[in-house]
Amino acid sequence: MALYNNLIDFGIHTKLVSLIKMSLTETYSRVRVGKNVSNKFHIRNGLKRGDVLTPMLFNFALEYAIMRVQVN
Repeated sequence: MALYNNLIDFGIHTKLVSLIKMSLTETYSRVRVGKNVSNKFHIRNGLKRGDVLTPMLFNFALEYAIMRVQVN
């Protein structure tokens, strides 16, 4: 995934990138409506809402995009 490569390009240690990748893969969620809860379903893409890593990862992705625009 491009996000992980961008983190490495920014100088983030590969072990930390691996930990981030592990926290974002094989994630599942459920939906609650009133008292009803759905079966769990696999999250295939995107970042977790409310995760403390989400704003930091968004900032890295945005910084990468800004750098690409400035170069061209």
